[in-house]
Amino acid sequence: MTSRRPAPRIMRPFMWKKVFYALSLLAGLGLGIFVIGQFGGFAKALEVIGDVGWTGLAVYVANASLTLVAPGIGWYILMRDEGLGVSLRTTLKANLMGFPLNFFTPSMYLGSEPFKTYYLAAAHGAKKRRIIATIIVAKFQEMGGHLLVMLVAAGVSLWRLEFTRRQEIFLIGSMILLTAVFGLMLYAFIGNFKPTVKAINLLAGLRIMRRRLARLRTRAEEMEHLIHQAFTRRWKTFLAAQAVTAVSALSILIRPLLFFGFARERPPLHIEHLCAIFLITNVINTLPLTPGGLGVFEAGMVGFFAATGIGRENAAAFSLVGRTSDLCLILVGMWLIVHTGMQAIARRVAKGEERVRIEDARDEGWQPPA
Repeated sequence: MTSRRPAPRIMRPFMWKKVFYALSLLAGLGLGIFVIGQFGGFAKALEVIGDVGWTGLAVYVANASLTLVAPGIGWYILMRDEGLGVSLRTTLKANLMGFPLNFFTPSMYLGSEPFKTYYLAAAHGAKKRRIIATIIVAKFQEMGGHLLVMLVAAGVSLWRLEFTRRQEIFLIGSMILLTAVFGLMLYAFIGNFKPTVKAINLLAGLRIMRRRLARLRTRAEEMEHLIHQAFTRRWKTFLAAQAVTAVSALSILIRPLLFFGFARERPPLHIEHLCAIFLITNVINTLPLTPGGLGVFEAGMVGFFAATGIGRENAAAFSLVGRTSDLCLILVGMWLIVHTGMQAIARRVAKGEERVRIEDARDEGWQPPA
């Protein structure tokens, strides 16, 4: 009598996701170390960082934190006008805790929204649909601020820097495409065309998850109504929040100037260089091939700094300090996640379990923060 062998276990999707993230993280770290070591040199980069000093490093990290603080304040303005009783402190904590999740997702601008929704809903008892509506508007404002500065930066770069004909066509075509996509999405919400509801109706017509979609349709209608009101009837609040959120993009634009401004031997940085660095940074952060654009960002900086005569060692130093600030913000976010007891929610969001319930979190011992 022969014994049956147990059936092979199939790796679950989340396990494949963890393997992919681990491999991409290692690949990014390896590429970053190779680029800096081979083309910039760690010794020379650390020499530049030492020349900048602790004050320069502190200013750089503080400036980098504005990419989370400024959008957080803009989001808080939107939620306050919506009547959600969420404090500014809780809003900023949600943004900081979301950064580690965003860093390891396909785009550094998205990924932690379910986590922030659950945290605020549990902490203040607000409806998730109303929170999600403000998140969508806040994300539009963040993307809009970055896109506006990108358009200006592209114009300055084309005017002041030398490009080949092919590079000019690529840059202009990319800006037109990004502007067109953003404009269409914005027009759909302002015009109250209900894109989410129409997408749900289309899927329901194809008999795909009809029962579940029927429940989602009502929620989507309410959410899009709130978004439409934020864009139209509450335009003063929208503009105030937009002005604050735009500080995030401006902080990235002046980041190299602040960092190298503390060095005794300052590299020749001009407005066109700041604009080009801003464009490279945003493209890599929007469509990264590795978590946080690890390795890809370093390669882009080294290539641009070398081509413009700013110096590879300066690119390596700028990249190392940028990664140090990322690590600081990640550690702060992870500490807050542990301190508030949100580990279970963070794990579920990382797994892609979008239907996390606050009741489930309480069953696992989590309590809303005071």
